[in-house]
Amino acid sequence: MSFAEVFSYEAFVHAVSGTVGGSVAMTLFYPLDLIRTLNQVDSKTSIVKKIQEEGIGVLYKGLYGVLVSLGVSNFVYFYTNNLLKVFLRRFTGVKDVTVFQNLFVASLAGVVNVLLTCPLWVANTRLKMQSGAPAHGHGAAKANVTSESKKVEKPYTGMIDCMTRIAKEEGVHSLWNGMSSSLMLVSNPTIHWVVYDKVKIAVSERALALGRKNLTSFEIFMTGAIAKALATIFTYPIQVAQSRQRANRDKSGGTFANTFKILSDIYGKEGFIGWFAGMTTKLVQTILTAAFQFLCYEQIQRTIFRIMGKPTGH
Repeated sequence: MSFAEVFSYEAFVHAVSGTVGGSVAMTLFYPLDLIRTLNQVDSKTSIVKKIQEEGIGVLYKGLYGVLVSLGVSNFVYFYTNNLLKVFLRRFTGVKDVTVFQNLFVASLAGVVNVLLTCPLWVANTRLKMQSGAPAHGHGAAKANVTSESKKVEKPYTGMIDCMTRIAKEEGVHSLWNGMSSSLMLVSNPTIHWVVYDKVKIAVSERALALGRKNLTSFEIFMTGAIAKALATIFTYPIQVAQSRQRANRDKSGGTFANTFKILSDIYGKEGFIGWFAGMTTKLVQTILTAAFQFLCYEQIQRTIFRIMGKPTGH
């Protein structure tokens, strides 16, 4: 297989489109993501209290880290997902990817993404949750007092500083805290993509019946929203466990047993409702973010393919 086939034009366009779309969507709805993380990790602290203590800028605290993590993560996922489809079509000789093949490709792309980008997300969560940190995750920060040790700790000043200190103070393996939950959450984008493709096919057939070749922005928006809502509801408890693993200095955070222990502890202290802490905010944030991401994704890749005079691919 040639170099050009491995780094295919189609996979690159989809990766760039997904990365840009995800970054734009996250920037627009970031305050909701911050509130969601706060609810999952420390439900006793309200966003109103955080604003009173740190100012309105707290709503965008850690945005820089999230955009870096999201950009790398989206690029890895979209590129791997579409590259694997290129390989699949080449080796099987089929034009259309089946539902089972799409499920396998999405899952494998998710695993690759988790293994490569987990340290970024651990650092991102730490930066968002530390008290008194700058809104964008850079520069000097006020002292952070942990609720567990009650002692003053030097705050993280950015992504690199955070990852370096976690590796030095807690061990390199701690950069993969929450990896077990993340691997389990591979099912989220898998469900998302499978539902998205199915709904898109149905909506596209309806559009063709009405004499339209392309979907409207509203149709793309709603397709992305429906897909992400279903994926979020099914996997939300694991997301709660994941956030707590990433935020805490827990050296056993990478084990599957720890994921279930966290869920068991939450159930014992907060009941079944504790598994869905902050889900309302998460649903609003994730639906709007996913819908705008896919809207941007479809429009960007369609525009690039049109300019280059090449057909779109899925």
